Amino acid sequence: QIRVRVIEGRQLPGNNIKPVVKVHVCGQTHRTRIKRGNNPFFDEVSGHTFEIAHCLYDVCHFVMDITGAGGDVCFISGHAVMRKWLLLSDPEDTNSGAKGYMKVSMFVLGTGDEPPV
Repeated sequence: QIRVRVIEGRQLPGNNIKPVVKVHVCGQTHRTRIKRGNNPFFDEVSGHTFEIAHCLYDVCHFVMDITGAGGDVCFISGHAVMRKWLLLSDPEDTNSGAKGYMKVSMFVLGTGDEPPV
């Protein structure tokens, strides 16, 4: 199982925005509730269960859907990212600079594993 916790966003660009986070994992998608403002607090967890061997290199694709801004996060199976700030950028325009930050936790659990705290 892969679990992704979307904690909060900071310094998201735009006025009167309603950000939402979409987490795509091996063809499965989880979407957070829509929030308001440039520093939204989500604190939502999504769990994705599947045979990990089928998607070792397509484990996590993280998209921040705000006025065309997006970001990709490469996540290697067997590792964990706990309460880390990730820089959001537009993958289509590498010269556009930062599009804000997203604080997330991501980890892979095998059968019988306890999630990290």
